Amino acid sequence: MKRAIAIATLAAAVLLAAWPAAAAPCVGGQFRYWSFSNGNDLRDVLAYWAPGPFHAQLEYWDFARGEDLLRPEVGIHLRDAHRSVYTVQWRHERDAERFWLAPELVLSSHTVLRLAASPIVSRDSTDWVLSAGSDYYWSSYNFASWTILRDPRGEDLWVVPLRVRLAFEDTNWLQYTLAPASKGSIGWALDVKKGWLRAGIERNSRYDFTRLGNTIVTLGVDLPLVREP
Repeated sequence: MKRAIAIATLAAAVLLAAWPAAAAPCVGGQFRYWSFSNGNDLRDVLAYWAPGPFHAQLEYWDFARGEDLLRPEVGIHLRDAHRSVYTVQWRHERDAERFWLAPELVLSSHTVLRLAASPIVSRDSTDWVLSAGSDYYWSSYNFASWTILRDPRGEDLWVVPLRVRLAFEDTNWLQYTLAPASKGSIGWALDVKKGWLRAGIERNSRYDFTRLGNTIVTLGVDLPLVREP
């Protein structure tokens, strides 16, 4: 495990040295309250810092019942001359380490192709979460997207999130997501950003690869980091 993390870190460092920086710098935090259908709940607090070509995030899951969880995360996001973005990311998840390799390829002035391979490496096994999708942009930061995602854990869940974002003055937006899934389940979410404030509500009839339904309420802040000229 330590060797795998060292290799991933070295590869990310090499990529960082070889590619120009990408992404708008920002800092922020969120409080998310999760209510599960089994009567449990979760208070999810996270803070992130994204100064440009990488981000760092620290998240704490505080369960009403069950073992709490600290989830550190680091990702590098590199942009080429065509504005395509290549992400290498790691997150600690309880007894496993999760990695992402995720290119977002600009195909035209309106269309982006997204691919992602995310191995979840535990002591005894490795599960691969795979996804593919695309975004269509029009008029500033307005976009519609679709994704197909397979999570092999548990009952082997397939999810197809469909998302539309309407942007106002670039930094303000309203976003709706509908996420039909296999096993006869469906999810939806409504998110809004106004200035530095973010808020949202999400409902799932099946949480990830489990049988639990949940409702999530989010409140957060997202602040731009202004760089000196």
